[in-house]
Amino acid sequence: MGMRVVVGWVALVALAGMARANPGDLSDIVGSSAPPLTILDPAAATRCAQKPGLCINAGARSTISVASAPMAAAAGTADKQSKAAIVVPRFSRAASIAASDGTQTAAATTPPEDAPWTLEVTGTLKRAAWAGNALFLFFDLEDPDAIENRQFTALFQAPLKAGPKVAARVSLSPEDGFRPGHTYRVRIVQLINGKEIVLGESDVSLL
Repeated sequence: MGMRVVVGWVALVALAGMARANPGDLSDIVGSSAPPLTILDPAAATRCAQKPGLCINAGARSTISVASAPMAAAAGTADKQSKAAIVVPRFSRAASIAASDGTQTAAATTPPEDAPWTLEVTGTLKRAAWAGNALFLFFDLEDPDAIENRQFTALFQAPLKAGPKVAARVSLSPEDGFRPGHTYRVRIVQLINGKEIVLGESDVSLL
């Protein structure tokens, strides 16, 4: 199990203590290996219609989008306050086998247990980012106390450019504590003068 699985609020406070005026001053104390997070050019990434809001899409051919059932009544039902169905995106891992020529061929088998889910997170932040490090926190919503207790499954960090847009590709590995059948909340934050500033968040289900 990777180090990021057991990192909790104590580590986030430690990071906040290092974040004085500029988020770029943060040191990487999460681990010696590079986190599986890549910041993308928002202009070249998948467009997100939510403003503000985050959209989550498959970030590689090894990850497949699965139709999601709405979690709230659609417009036109008895609940007049519901203007649209709330849908949590769901993703599964593609199963494949290596062909004799080295290429990957889809197979009717389950994916390897250690295969990651690769996702693309894009959108408009509810608060523009500062130039410097941002933290991507993943909370397991199967634990009803995870968010309140500040206990996250994984924490990844990478520098963002200043501005309201974000685009990133992230690999969620079982080695980091991610499990099929669980729903996670991804929260993007920056630590400014010891304060946690939430830039945006969204939920995603892994199958």
